[in-house]
Amino acid sequence: METDALTMTVLVPDNDAAPTVVFDDNAALKLAVVERTGAKYLNKEWDIPGLYILIDLVDADSEWGVYVGKAPAGIRARIWDHLKKKDHWYRALLVRRDTTHGFNSAQIGWLEGKLYDLLQAAQNARLSNKVRPGDETLAPYDRSALEAILVSLQRVLRLIGHDPSSDDEFGETASAGKGKKSVKHFGVSLQDLFHANLIKAGDDLESTNRAWPARAKISAKGSIVFNDTEFDSPSSAAMAVKDGPANGWDFWAIPTATGLVRLSTLREHFIKSQGQDVFS
Repeated sequence: METDALTMTVLVPDNDAAPTVVFDDNAALKLAVVERTGAKYLNKEWDIPGLYILIDLVDADSEWGVYVGKAPAGIRARIWDHLKKKDHWYRALLVRRDTTHGFNSAQIGWLEGKLYDLLQAAQNARLSNKVRPGDETLAPYDRSALEAILVSLQRVLRLIGHDPSSDDEFGETASAGKGKKSVKHFGVSLQDLFHANLIKAGDDLESTNRAWPARAKISAKGSIVFNDTEFDSPSSAAMAVKDGPANGWDFWAIPTATGLVRLSTLREHFIKSQGQDVFS
């Protein structure tokens, strides 16, 4: 039976001075969930190139601030620097390769940009990066392997209470009371992207989920064609693949020369191009 579940090994310490360490053998990753109070105790094994995500506490509107960064000279030094310069975060997710050679600078830069895109499109995340980072010098053959890392990071973030998923067209819109800000709501359809020329007839689509590999196409009408059946929404097409609930905006992506571009990322571009405020 096919499943979306990823097998990971989680080592939980007996206090918050030590990090919770997560091993993902599928993506050859070693991750650490570090509380701010324990960040100063990071040991030398984190003096290695990698990425990090600084996370703020969830606020009353269920939103959480987040900052994505790279550390080509070593993760530990960057986290210690942020202890002095950024006082808003309470937890960090550290990302390194669990291999002899680790990440190179191009891989780190490319992943930083992709993480930015993922979190920019997330329903409740609020990025504090001022500009989109990234490094597009990465060789094309490296990119497909690194896409699997994004899937792992999505799930670890969800595990620690910060779901980076974008909203789904089948989800309900939350309304805010007087004086309160509503949660992020997109109100954008696949047809909106089609008419804005962000997707085109004949464009290929690929699944971002390695447990459910699939390919589809954009039809001449702007719908998604999978297994000779047309679907008007990304999620209905993704549900046909999984035979169960799915967020199609994160499931489907368009392959480009610089890697896969998720439909949720294109939706964010559409919102910005229309001058819409994603917060009501």
